[in-house]
Amino acid sequence: MKEYVYDNSFDGLLTAIFDAYPEKGSIKLTKESCYTPNLFYENITVQTDQDKADRVYNSLCSKLSYTTLSNVYHLYLCDTDDMDTLIFNYIKLCYKHSDNINLAKNNDIIRAVDKYTKRVYGEAHRFQGFVRFKEIAPLVFYAKVEPDHNILPLIINHFKERFSDQHFIIHDLKREYAIVYDLKEAYLQDLSLKEGQRLSKLTDTDSFENLFKSFYQSITLKERHKERQMRSYMPSRYWKHLIETQ
Repeated sequence: MKEYVYDNSFDGLLTAIFDAYPEKGSIKLTKESCYTPNLFYENITVQTDQDKADRVYNSLCSKLSYTTLSNVYHLYLCDTDDMDTLIFNYIKLCYKHSDNINLAKNNDIIRAVDKYTKRVYGEAHRFQGFVRFKEIAPLVFYAKVEPDHNILPLIINHFKERFSDQHFIIHDLKREYAIVYDLKEAYLQDLSLKEGQRLSKLTDTDSFENLFKSFYQSITLKERHKERQMRSYMPSRYWKHLIETQ
């Protein structure tokens, strides 16, 4: 079996798909960050090629559909093992049977695609409401998150539009990078845990945070507290960075 290892980028994934597609045997695609040498696999290092990536991207749009391309991107952001190989098999299936194969809910690959894309989309939707900012300087806000999946690219436009009048940083501690907005543009940038700790300690008091805590406590009825129901709307794995659960 051949294993194509790419540089973690989406363009790298598309390049790997381009290189691996003509192969007849079993194929495995792997991000460089997840690669573990295996004697049973022939390792092939993929050099990202923008022209190859563009050709695959344009082909997915023109010969299949934007929905299929969106599924591929959501799977790429899914932090679960063997997603890259699932993407490759999914694309081959779509080219073989046309884009209508997405309606075949009895197909194992299609069921897996639906399952994992819903997880990524659902978590991105949750984090539009689960991000809690702390003011670290006048009109400069910082937030820490640890999502299960790599959702920052999916929520960047939401926060840019919602908080267009203030500087902010949304730091993914798990992947050590962040959304940074400077009133002109929002972009993704590497940000280490050490740098994040330094930012979060710039101020020990935050009037907005204290105000939110006071508001939450004032509207909470202890007699009607239902933790089980609360967990269904706000999974406990996210509580670490939510002010109201402290």
